Amino acid sequence: MYKKLICTIIITVFSAFRISAQVLDVWAISDGEKVFKYHTDHFAKRANSIWNGRLIKLKGLYNEVIGFQIIVELGHEGSRALEIAMAPPIHKATGHTIGGDACILYGPQGSIELFSQHYLHVTRPTKPAWYYGSEASAPIHMTGWIPDALIPDDAHGIGGFPLIVPPTKEEVIRNQNELYVIERKSKQNQGFWIDLYLPSDSSYPAGLYESEITIWSNGKVVRSIPVEIRLLNGRMPDENHSNVWLYSSRGKSLQYYFPGLSMDQINKMIKFEAHRHRIDLVGGFEVNQQPFDALKMKAYKPYLDGTAFTPANGYHGPGIGYGEKLFAIGIYGEPALGSTKESILSEADKWVNWFEKNAPHTRFFWYMIDEPGPVQYPWIKQNAAWLKSSDQPGSRLPVFITTSYKKELEGAVDIWCGYRGIEDPGQFNKLKKEGKDHWFYNGHRPFFGSFILEAEAVDLRVNCWIKYLYGINTWFIWHGTHWRHNQQGPKGRLHQRVFNEPLTFINWNFNYGNGDGILFYPGRMAHQPEEDRGLNRVLPSIRLKNIRRGQQDYELMWLAEQKIGREKVLQLIRKVIPKAMYEVQAADPVAWSQRGDDYDKIRDLLLDIIINN
Repeated sequence: MYKKLICTIIITVFSAFRISAQVLDVWAISDGEKVFKYHTDHFAKRANSIWNGRLIKLKGLYNEVIGFQIIVELGHEGSRALEIAMAPPIHKATGHTIGGDACILYGPQGSIELFSQHYLHVTRPTKPAWYYGSEASAPIHMTGWIPDALIPDDAHGIGGFPLIVPPTKEEVIRNQNELYVIERKSKQNQGFWIDLYLPSDSSYPAGLYESEITIWSNGKVVRSIPVEIRLLNGRMPDENHSNVWLYSSRGKSLQYYFPGLSMDQINKMIKFEAHRHRIDLVGGFEVNQQPFDALKMKAYKPYLDGTAFTPANGYHGPGIGYGEKLFAIGIYGEPALGSTKESILSEADKWVNWFEKNAPHTRFFWYMIDEPGPVQYPWIKQNAAWLKSSDQPGSRLPVFITTSYKKELEGAVDIWCGYRGIEDPGQFNKLKKEGKDHWFYNGHRPFFGSFILEAEAVDLRVNCWIKYLYGINTWFIWHGTHWRHNQQGPKGRLHQRVFNEPLTFINWNFNYGNGDGILFYPGRMAHQPEEDRGLNRVLPSIRLKNIRRGQQDYELMWLAEQKIGREKVLQLIRKVIPKAMYEVQAADPVAWSQRGDDYDKIRDLLLDIIINN
């Protein structure tokens, strides 16, 4: 009897040890790195900009969103039920609690959002072509299990809490004798993402707030980490002083993914999510793609004047009351103005009259054609000449095309947008003096950060720094919900398997890009029910979060510029971006830092300038 009791105790103790032993380590890192699933020896594991080995230290302004990561290292067996929780941060002196009583995410008292990180397995790296210039400018790690999609804690099934982490994968590798062997990784990472929205309500006192993050495995608390948040006495502006313009499919094409939601509900949902990340979601709507319609523009106007982005309309978060700053008439060459001289002039007059009266602060333009070649140049010059020679209001309609400056089109184009950015600084300055402009789009290393899945986390952050550094107004991203394959490729209109197939763009020349066109993921997957998260909303990504971080960094630069002047701010930026854009060649290695900590150090200096000058 005693032997049986002793054996029972031993088995119970061993089982308890085994449950807790599944979690081998826990550490934290800011939003500036992608921690791959099997990079358990990550260089920032012991210390980084927010982590000293035992404590997480964060700081930010009122109305700022701070994203950071918790990395849980597990044994090869994974976990049957893994989750994290964050206690509402408390100001000990006053008892104020960030997000503690919030019933609405992004309320004025702040909020906390929790996500699990979903990994995509990349075995075939993106080729150079449009995404990077040469092997010298390629991202550091091009293959492996890469985190990107962020699954909310309330998701049903894969990724929701409590999270099932399966055992490590068996992989075929070669040994020194060129024999194939099976290897099972002994350890693995499971990343979690936390968005902490600091209060926008100034009645919350500045100072130190304290919290704690707990890690649960199989129903038991296995680790806890203290957190300190310093709320600084300054405010992140609601207005964006530079633009990230993102195209997205319109509601009609997304309805397949969100059963039960109307087009208006889908459009509102995705526009709200983009706005919270300081992005203008523009171009993928009927008003952009069709001839002028006064009733449709009246319905769209709240997105331009900012009344759509208010609590009265259901919006909460950064950017309350501020509308979109851009509007494309036509998109990717859609004939919104028609094809004859008469229709072009007539439609242009209607658009210009409406915008000058109803949305004078919106930068509107005619997206005449996408990526034209020399064969289209005569057509572009003809259309532009019709427009600009008119003595009617339509002559004031700017012409936009997606190509870098071409001398052959001088005088015809008002806004250029090239995938290699600004190539001639002298010409750029000349365009600005003439009231014209030059933007850049997508991402092409080493000129600026790439958009692909393999890109470093800071690739999507650094582009906003580059905008400030070179005085560029807008970064245009070609797609954020590319959930159906591109028409000009072998996969045609097939629905993408975005949660387990990294290849998202391929054309008939077999140029392809992993993750290209994906910033949001669908919460529903009718064609792939095993990946359905049961959420009628769009899900964010690590790349999306880093765009927001870059946009917020731009605002810090703008605030610091008011205190010390632009030249001194540029000196700080040059510490992490010594050169980019026209200062590098396609075959050059990347000159800007690829580590998030380096940007965090400059952010700290900017915060110090804002608060103490």
